[in-house]
Amino acid sequence: METNLDLKQELQQDLRDLQQDIARHSTFNNDVWRRSVKRSSQHLYIKNLTYSIVLAVFILVITLFLSVGGEWPWWFILLFDLLMGYIIVKSLIVTHGMKRPDVHSSAGLMSLRESVRKSSSKLPLRERIPFSVGCIAWLVLFTIILSKKEPDMLMPVLIASLVSIPTGLLAGRKVKKRYSNLSEEIDELLKEE
Repeated sequence: METNLDLKQELQQDLRDLQQDIARHSTFNNDVWRRSVKRSSQHLYIKNLTYSIVLAVFILVITLFLSVGGEWPWWFILLFDLLMGYIIVKSLIVTHGMKRPDVHSSAGLMSLRESVRKSSSKLPLRERIPFSVGCIAWLVLFTIILSKKEPDMLMPVLIASLVSIPTGLLAGRKVKKRYSNLSEEIDELLKEE
């Protein structure tokens, strides 16, 4: 009888030890996962910031190029700057929550998830329509003005534009997948809480 009692106590102790090992292992994996989510969101933020800086430099170069000689109308250049500036500012505002994410609290994870979802989603319709109309109007005006001022440059510019569209779509799809994966990881962490 005593041996059964000793065996039972020994098995209970082994079970408690195993439960503690599992808890420690689970906590370790959870902490590693949280650090991974934090690192991924900061990486996406830095990448977005880098793209925004490169786009700002590109806009500056294009603005200077169009301004030289006074051949292009000032309102045309201003429309271009406003459209591109809107993209940069909107992108920086939406991804700001990913700069220093709090991955150790539910509220921080929910805030990060919201930032990630806003970053990967399309513009709301009330913003998308005016922006799309402005971009289309600018492209039509650009084509008309370019064909009048530099007709020999029209075809190379159109070919370069057509080649860059698939590249941009592929890059956008790849970035969207990264945001989607990060959002799924955040959702899993929130389920753990």
